[in-house]
Amino acid sequence: MAGLSTGAESPGQENPIVGRSAELRALDTFVDSLDHGPAMLVLEGEPGLGKTTLWREGLDAAERRSLRILECRPVQAEAQLAFTALSDLLADVPEDIFDELPAPQRRALEVALLRAEPEDNELLPRAVALGFLGVLIALARSGPVVVGIDDVHWLDHASERVLAFAVRRLRNERIGLLLARRADSGPVFPGDVENEGAMPVTRLRLSALDADDLERLLRRHLGGQLERRSMTHLCRSSSGNPLFALQLGRAMLAGDVVDEDGVGLLIPATLQQVVADRLLALGPEALAVVQAASAAARPTTALIESVVANDRVGDGLCAASAAGVLVVDEDRLRFTHPLLATAAYSQMTTVDRRRLHARLADVVEDLEERGRHLAAAAEGPGADVAAALDASAMRARSRCAPDAAAELWEAAARFTPADQAPSSWERRLNAADCLFEAGDVARARVLLENIASAASPGPIRGRSLVRLGWVVAHIEGFHAGTDAFQRALDDLGDDVAAEVEAEEGLAWCLHESSGNAAAELHARRALALAEGSGDPLLVAGALTHVEFLGSLAGRGLAVEAVGRMARRADSSWADILVRPDWIHGMLLEWDDHLIEARERFATLNREAADRGDEHSLTFILFHLARTELLSGDWTQALQTARACSEATRSSGQVSERPYSCSIEALVEAHLGNVDPALALIAEGIELSHRFGVIPARLEMVATRGFLELSLGRNDAADHTLTDLAGAAETSGLLEPAMFRYHGDAIEAKIALGRLVEAATLVDRIEELAATLRRPWLAVIAGRGRGLLQAARGQLDEACEVLAAVLAGDSAGQPFERARTLLVYGSVQRRHRRKSGARAALVAAHDAFAGLGATLWVEKAAAELARVGGRAPSDGLTPTEFKVAELIAAGRTYREVAAELFISPKTVQWNLSKIYRKLDIRSRAELPGRLDHL
Repeated sequence: MAGLSTGAESPGQENPIVGRSAELRALDTFVDSLDHGPAMLVLEGEPGLGKTTLWREGLDAAERRSLRILECRPVQAEAQLAFTALSDLLADVPEDIFDELPAPQRRALEVALLRAEPEDNELLPRAVALGFLGVLIALARSGPVVVGIDDVHWLDHASERVLAFAVRRLRNERIGLLLARRADSGPVFPGDVENEGAMPVTRLRLSALDADDLERLLRRHLGGQLERRSMTHLCRSSSGNPLFALQLGRAMLAGDVVDEDGVGLLIPATLQQVVADRLLALGPEALAVVQAASAAARPTTALIESVVANDRVGDGLCAASAAGVLVVDEDRLRFTHPLLATAAYSQMTTVDRRRLHARLADVVEDLEERGRHLAAAAEGPGADVAAALDASAMRARSRCAPDAAAELWEAAARFTPADQAPSSWERRLNAADCLFEAGDVARARVLLENIASAASPGPIRGRSLVRLGWVVAHIEGFHAGTDAFQRALDDLGDDVAAEVEAEEGLAWCLHESSGNAAAELHARRALALAEGSGDPLLVAGALTHVEFLGSLAGRGLAVEAVGRMARRADSSWADILVRPDWIHGMLLEWDDHLIEARERFATLNREAADRGDEHSLTFILFHLARTELLSGDWTQALQTARACSEATRSSGQVSERPYSCSIEALVEAHLGNVDPALALIAEGIELSHRFGVIPARLEMVATRGFLELSLGRNDAADHTLTDLAGAAETSGLLEPAMFRYHGDAIEAKIALGRLVEAATLVDRIEELAATLRRPWLAVIAGRGRGLLQAARGQLDEACEVLAAVLAGDSAGQPFERARTLLVYGSVQRRHRRKSGARAALVAAHDAFAGLGATLWVEKAAAELARVGGRAPSDGLTPTEFKVAELIAAGRTYREVAAELFISPKTVQWNLSKIYRKLDIRSRAELPGRLDHL
């Protein structure tokens, strides 16, 4: 490919860019690097140094290579309007690219870009960001994509949030960002990209041109009209700033600046003043057009014609264009440099600016823009202005721009007349909701605390405390949330929906931080209030919460009751904490309906991801990983657990970090990754104490006990799990499937010879298994009974019990079955039943290996080594060798399957591998081949 021009002049052709050889080479390198993955190049410098010229050259270079380009040039006036930059970037993207997006993401993008009307705030802001990321990835499949943004510091907040989200998630995609920005001490947009190291970032700081390059530039643009002495003085006075030098040169040629006695130039003090002087030289018609364009967010010729009060708008547009101030791009107007817009707006008096904004408010069609113009035109508070800003905010929120909506609602509150204080507080409450939704939790908290301390006692203050409860629980922990919800209940009065939310919030915080009994009390109060309201959605959520807490108490799982509510519940997406289908999924998981539970969480995960519901992802992924672990898909469980941790971090839900630590630690412990598991347990326990998260802490204690047992540290395991049992009893979290430590506790006590204590545990689990009718509990109880009988020397009885457990196992949990096989093989070995012992231990060994349970593979291998007799061939796995032996002895597929506790289809599958490894074609060849192994 041809490289970019480096500043050298080819014969007969003059390079249009002067003195930027290094920068042009960097642009060349950046564009070519996109074949290998994402990259970012940032052009930085003071105004007038030529950032836009180089930025444009970079895009031209990309275009010469046939790269796809998405570009926008935001201006200061646009920074207040949501998604203006995003709209420009996606303006020319084909519809078929949008068709590839999940429906919620496409819908969110269409609403954000004003291509569709919003409906009842049904969309989530993250769906817009996911949709934009999906568009980028889809475009990059056919070749590298360059996202070019000039004056990136003027991005509107909504677009900036979407872009930052997408950029942070780029890994190997061929997508580049070419940005131009004013030099300052701030971080590169988005601010954390450099620190994260997700993509290479190159920052080019533009310096002033030296005297030779500047003189070349001036002679090229001004011709030979300036004499040598004036040219020299001009270069010195402009300090190497090309825009400053060109503006001064034009002023000199016009006679506005003179070279006095060859000493130097009498020039204005700043570049801003030079630009302002240039505008003053325009005629009145052109100046009126330029000033109107400077106040409009997205000026067009039609808009300016509607606003400017004279009949010579066309002449003014032509004059402004001829003077190099405005560029007419089809119907849209654009300033040739942002300083020109700033200077034009600054030159107007306050009165003139207000009049201009009032005229713009009368003619603009966009609701958000109209509200901002009315605010800029107002001299003080006014109900009409506040109402207009209120409507603008609602529109922005419905377009998935909560940051813009928060700003508009705060402005509406400021413009609310003093005698309408309730409306002002209501608008501030809405602003706080939007700030929380946009992820600005700290500002949301400050605003809510201000309302709670300044508003009069009553529903508004109560509702601010309800919201504050969720915010402080989110960032400080559930103890802080408890206090806020408790205060809210004293103020809410007749606002039943808010009172229900406060009671449910209090119940949730108490369940997490104090125990189940106190939580149930408040959940039942919420249910009574909801039933009194007659609102079916309130009743469904409150009843679900009551049934959930009752299930946690160990009184049985309300699977059917919550399932009915899940089927009847409104299909619209709601807060995950009160969604019956999510609660129902947990109950299914605990009730051993793993296939159905896994499908439920997988569906919820897809829905949450498509809709951009970051808050819900943490909860969903936690339980999805657990069902995958229990079902035996440990590789996927680890990926999901890590995704849960990432979702917690990216959404800023620090109070949920103990849960993501606990699920990741649980999977790592099962895989035998000891150090990572212990590190996660230590981090999670510390965080659970800080945030008051009892269930997550007990989960991690259970995992530590399991890990200690896996490592053969039986005394430590017994101590840990005994403490866990006491803590679970105290907290009222008695549903056995929550922490699943019972089988580990029994095994540790038996290994230590504490048979009386073990017998008590076995009796309790058998009673629970009979009462709750859980296949998993039946397996745990039967295995524990067999271990206890074997420890007492009752080997015949132990073998019978364990064989019955394996024959009746319907839990669908491969790891628990493998552990039972290990125990059965060990007991048979002690009973000198070598053939049966080997078969069970080989099956256990292979099952552990298939799962990836490295510590338990070692346990099974150690037991196998103690069996004695002929060891499996090096060429066959233990299971394959045993299958070969039995088939060679004349057993049928079904007989082999029954003896090895596997299915006939698995026997057939193993036999096909045996034939291939031994290079034989029939079972008739098998006995002779085995004799030579």
